[in-house]
Amino acid sequence: MEQCEEGAKKLIPSGYVSQGLNALRTHDKALKHLIEQRRLPERGWSELDIERCVNELSAMDTNNFTGNVGGGEREGRVYSALVSRRHYHLAHGMGRSGDIAANQPKV
Repeated sequence: MEQCEEGAKKLIPSGYVSQGLNALRTHDKALKHLIEQRRLPERGWSELDIERCVNELSAMDTNNFTGNVGGGEREGRVYSALVSRRHYHLAHGMGRSGDIAANQPKV
């Protein structure tokens, strides 16, 4: 975020850059709180915040790493870009253990 601040200020007025960064920080704090507390917030999120959260989580999915082609039993394979977007690029399945959180590959 901050690494782009100076470049952004060369393109648009610094006041707008500051407002934008504050909005991003607010979202980041809400996401951090959700992860740390492991419960839904008292005040519901906007649709935009929910979508941003799911998109950030899907960016951490190994299926979505640039240049990564998984071939394991749990890697998702989605032919249709429309379906992939609809599901926020999340396509993992369950491994043989039945535990989606189990480490892969099995040893």
